[in-house]
Amino acid sequence: MEDSLNLSEILFKPKFVYPETSVISNSGAELPTLSREDIYFGFVYNFYRPVLKFEWVFSGGSALDIDEALAKICVSKAPRSREGLYDTVKEYGSGHWNFEFNTIAQNRVNRAHECESKNDVKGASHNYRLASRYFAIAAYPFLKSDILAQNSDVLCRSTYKKMYDIDPTNGILQEHSFNVDGKKVKGYLHIPDLKQVYPCVIIVCPYESNFSYAYRFINDYLAKANICAFVIEMPGAGACEKLNLNDHFSMAIEEAIDYLSTLKYVDATNIGLFGSGIAATACIRAAILKSSSVKALAVLAPYVHSFFTDNEILDSMPLCLRSSLCNRLDLDASGWDTLIPQFRVFSLKEQGILSGRGGCKVPTYVSIVKDSVVSRDDVTLLENNFSDITVLSNEKIGRAEFIRQSIGEVTKFFSEKFSNGN
Repeated sequence: MEDSLNLSEILFKPKFVYPETSVISNSGAELPTLSREDIYFGFVYNFYRPVLKFEWVFSGGSALDIDEALAKICVSKAPRSREGLYDTVKEYGSGHWNFEFNTIAQNRVNRAHECESKNDVKGASHNYRLASRYFAIAAYPFLKSDILAQNSDVLCRSTYKKMYDIDPTNGILQEHSFNVDGKKVKGYLHIPDLKQVYPCVIIVCPYESNFSYAYRFINDYLAKANICAFVIEMPGAGACEKLNLNDHFSMAIEEAIDYLSTLKYVDATNIGLFGSGIAATACIRAAILKSSSVKALAVLAPYVHSFFTDNEILDSMPLCLRSSLCNRLDLDASGWDTLIPQFRVFSLKEQGILSGRGGCKVPTYVSIVKDSVVSRDDVTLLENNFSDITVLSNEKIGRAEFIRQSIGEVTKFFSEKFSNGN
């Protein structure tokens, strides 16, 4: 029997009552009054979690499957940790967020097994991909100490790897271990084949996602442009959970850049960095500190300075995202007002990383949503520090559409910079 099925059987029969996700890292605090409902944060009424349905579809899920799970969550009559919020059912079972998304994921695992028994490689690969996506959503927002979520994350990684193992047309997935600050972490190399050397984009996952979220970007965009991808996670998350989130939060990226230079099929002269949100912040930091080793930088909605210092922006974060950030810092979001000064340490301006004028020559592409987490002052900081920079400001569009449009432009950007031998 498949390891993933064995794990899933264990997961579906938890022996203990675990804390429900919406009360982790916030002491069960009431939902805050938001300074504004920011499109980028994905706020949805009557849900604790920002529900990123169209983003999940874009990254490889099925709208019908996701709607099925959400419907069961909404109609559940089971007791909830937070009355009025659908996704806070207390006990693991019908209506529980983790249970419902695990269920549709396990259905896809079963279909994959049926396809394998019929030697239907494409069908099996397709269903393993969907299973991986749903296990990832079950684990969302990927909090430390959320045991059920951590188990789902294990299943996500298992089925994601299975998708590549069973169907060679997906390309090759390699798991690599490297050291960061004396601790071993993992990155996931996605490469079309082993026949040539490829330029590589290091994709850094934001805390709202795990390593599987970039599948569509890698498979449908980068691979078709003959670019491979090395996916890593932020400190305190996933395969980098041993690392602590602190002011040197780009350390894993810096070490990954050096590590890639040792790999036979990666062109170490053509390394790019990509991230969004706080992962973009880490990419910017690494690009400046390792400018001689980075060929191109592309970031979406980067948290630069204002996000970490502007109360209006910080107060526009839903409690789920506040708790997620605090979770990596071993803090409690219930004391949000008292915590805000502690976030200044992550500002690239406060750190002195962004302070000069045109000092960094790494070609840079920045895509933002107007009047959201990136302020005009942030843009000015970036423009003053990068001599070759393009900034695209999008009017208020949905988060998924923002990502979809940006990914196409980012791929073109990397292709152009990698083909430039200068």
